[in-house]
Amino acid sequence: MPQELIVGLDIGTTKICAVVGEVRENQVEIVGLGCAPTTGGLRKGVVVNIENTVRAIRKAVEEAQVMADCEIRSVYASVGGGQTKVINSQGIIAIKDREVTPADMDRVIDTARTVAIPSDREVIHTLVQDFLIDGQDGIKDPVGIHGVRLECKVHIVTGAVTSLNNIIKCCNRANLEVTGLALKSLAAGEAVLTEEEKELGVALIDFGGGTTDLSIFAENALRANFVLPVGGNNLTNDIAVGLPTSLHIAEELKKEFGSCLNVLSDPAEMMEVPGLTGRDTQQMPRGRMAEIIHLRVAEIINLLGKELQRARFNHPLHSGAVLTGGSSLVDGLPELAGEVFQMHTRIGYPMGVGGLVDVIHDPSFATAVGLVLHGFRTQRKAQRQAGRWAPQARWAGSRSSRGFWGRVKKWFREVV
Repeated sequence: MPQELIVGLDIGTTKICAVVGEVRENQVEIVGLGCAPTTGGLRKGVVVNIENTVRAIRKAVEEAQVMADCEIRSVYASVGGGQTKVINSQGIIAIKDREVTPADMDRVIDTARTVAIPSDREVIHTLVQDFLIDGQDGIKDPVGIHGVRLECKVHIVTGAVTSLNNIIKCCNRANLEVTGLALKSLAAGEAVLTEEEKELGVALIDFGGGTTDLSIFAENALRANFVLPVGGNNLTNDIAVGLPTSLHIAEELKKEFGSCLNVLSDPAEMMEVPGLTGRDTQQMPRGRMAEIIHLRVAEIINLLGKELQRARFNHPLHSGAVLTGGSSLVDGLPELAGEVFQMHTRIGYPMGVGGLVDVIHDPSFATAVGLVLHGFRTQRKAQRQAGRWAPQARWAGSRSSRGFWGRVKKWFREVV
């Protein structure tokens, strides 16, 4: 029997990443990974060139298929924070002095999300934050509790219809069905945060290529989301202008030598910087590039620090902050962030999965791995609500074509 697969497709500003997870005995094991640069297909997380984006999706998916020995047909895709807006809403129903039933839960959630949504926006998530029974808050599962009035607080995440349609269109043109869309920060939180951190309060900062997302989790719910339209690309641009060199060389130098001033042991150490077209290679001290990076990173962290201060008034962050995303690997960033935020700060690596854990042990894969976990938990929740196992054909993600019989079926479909 072919194994059921779940595929996460992280559509980012600088790269597109596909991760294939296989469900084995109630656990997800990563069996495939593929990445491809977007080459101008997206800007600040928004699709600006359909052809380039489709080409990158196909390349990433093909790499993942080869590694996993499968055929990918459907995916869970990410939605960038810059395309989203959130609405906090509350619903109230009467339960007439009896026990709360699952139907009552569904009814109060439906009441809470009955809010006016602009015609140019579409709901991506309705995230339940708390239930209240007769004014008593902090209730996560009200079923079976006796009361008169049931209330529900929800966090509604909406996205621009045009942006969501473009993401779906790109996937469809790459011969992929979109099983579901998920907010990038919510997916990343699935992969890098523990349940204890989300319960005690934690700030998740996703340093992407085009944007930096700040998400606040407390009492096992997403409480706030803030997006800065600044990311790793800005570091690269600053290096290219300040040294000066090409954007391609600036990106390579950032990956190899990039660090903040606070951890640079020898600022006078020299490095070679290839010049622009027709110009000679220069010798420059590493301290010069570190200073450029430090100034931009400090600016980003200080802006995030102001948002964190506002969030802490409502939700104490006892678990500190977690940095993830490809740009979080700049040396000295966790230390600098910890000083500004005045809280413990760590780098968030994907966890909670098996299989190729050494391959995906990188913050830049956090969202893609989180999409797989999100799809897995969404499917499990649907199964529990249905009170039975979902049939194979309704599984999220892709259908496997592993082994000889899978290849025979694929050939037969193509011939017929």
